[in-house]
Amino acid sequence: MQRTNNPFNLLHAHFFLVGITDLSDLSIPVEKQLKKIEALNNLISSCSVFRNADRNSMISSPSGDGISIAFLESPILPMRLAMELHKKLKAYNRGKSKEDRLSVRIGLNDGPVYVAKDMQGNPNLWGPGIILAKRVMDIGDDGHILLTPRMAETLRELSDEYKLLIKPLHDYTIKHGQTLLLYSAYGNGIGNSKTPRKSLRQRSKMDQELTLRKLNTKYKEMDITLTIADPKTLLTHHRRFHNMQCISEDPLHGVLQGIATDVPKSFNDLNIRMTDEFGKELKIISINFDKPYQKEFTISFNRPVRKGENCCYTLEYDVEEPERYFENYFSANCSRYTMSLVYPSDADFQPMVYDVSVEDDTKKRSKTQPLIKKIDDNLVKATWTKTNVLESQAFRLAW
Repeated sequence: MQRTNNPFNLLHAHFFLVGITDLSDLSIPVEKQLKKIEALNNLISSCSVFRNADRNSMISSPSGDGISIAFLESPILPMRLAMELHKKLKAYNRGKSKEDRLSVRIGLNDGPVYVAKDMQGNPNLWGPGIILAKRVMDIGDDGHILLTPRMAETLRELSDEYKLLIKPLHDYTIKHGQTLLLYSAYGNGIGNSKTPRKSLRQRSKMDQELTLRKLNTKYKEMDITLTIADPKTLLTHHRRFHNMQCISEDPLHGVLQGIATDVPKSFNDLNIRMTDEFGKELKIISINFDKPYQKEFTISFNRPVRKGENCCYTLEYDVEEPERYFENYFSANCSRYTMSLVYPSDADFQPMVYDVSVEDDTKKRSKTQPLIKKIDDNLVKATWTKTNVLESQAFRLAW
């Protein structure tokens, strides 16, 4: 992308910001701090992405504890540079003491930026795009490659490799109370899989969401299918299909989802996937709660759902079920509800459905029980259906 001729020299750029994490540690001698800055400069200069980039389409400048680079051509370049730098850092740090190791964090974003010259005529970058990239980078710890949603979504759409590497992380408070879902790139020898704790925002929204659902949503159909992938570990593939109708005067733009587990899991351990009625992926726009046994996240519909209109979406995820049951609580009325269990025919399972009291958590056997039917020589399917489910009812499928 070429520079514009407007008087403020406004550009749209793709930003790579890297900072040395321990440069503010006063216990490290100044000479070693300067050596780290020099080493970082040399490592970046040796990266093929940096060497081969068109100098007329790249602006780099020092940024205190690191370097900022604005690429004007492709959003892939900052990500490729981050990946290449991490591999070079691994080789550089091999055999070094903790004090001599070069530890960095990286922030990636794209957006508008102004270019102004300093007193010596060198270009300086300022504007929303680079400011946000800096705030994202500052949240990271050693080894983190953090991305804004816009940058992450662009890269994930461009490459299957990036879709595997770049994963949604959590909601973070950036500044002035602004909350942003960040993404983290890790795997294949790059990045840091741990969740940064700085500015982490953990707040359940489920109570508020359940109140809103009573006012704006009616479920025409819900279909829950649990497929036992491994009878020994009880690894289970969950598929939740929802057919909902908007009964609110205001259109619905998304929905909060919750997942409770019996085993501790991180968000990305669950392999969560959301799709609409056409099989098109739905975007996760917020992860507001990520505890070991409880997740909450918001997905955005691909179109506004107006009063009287229906919307179908499917949630899929994988998790072990050592307690051998699945329970669902209804926050809104549902015309038709189905629970199914698919399991190997030689497994010692006895599917059973219970009505659950939400007041004291007691259960009693439902009047109707699952219909059990062979799918083929290897698989059996137990299916239970109930019509006209009322708000606040709950049911458990055990096996």
